[in-house]
Amino acid sequence: MTASSLPQQNALQAVQATQAFGTQAFGSPRQLSPLYRQRAEAFNESLPATVDACLKTYFKDLNGMSPAAGMYVKVISQVEKPLIEHVLRYVRINQVRAASILGINRNTLRKKIQALNIDLDKLMSDVGH
Repeated sequence: MTASSLPQQNALQAVQATQAFGTQAFGSPRQLSPLYRQRAEAFNESLPATVDACLKTYFKDLNGMSPAAGMYVKVISQVEKPLIEHVLRYVRINQVRAASILGINRNTLRKKIQALNIDLDKLMSDVGH
């Protein structure tokens, strides 16, 4: 099942539940409500499918040419920066909470913010809108 195939009512309920709970941390997946489990499963299925489709297009467009060196780092950086930015916005730039959600150390997050040139002031202004 993909995220787009979920009934609109369930999607609306997920948004409403997220708004009601805010950024409250939940325990293990077993403690999640069925709705949250369903959304997590849809995400786990849709993200790999999206990445796969993008990579298929990339390799098709190469027309037999070799990919540029450093492809792994390029792909990871293309995913890593928006992931960190979205999590930081979600937690209103609270780096301790963002690191916890990402499953990395707070100092590692700070290094990544600097290395990826993530503008915390800009993210903070985005949160206000």
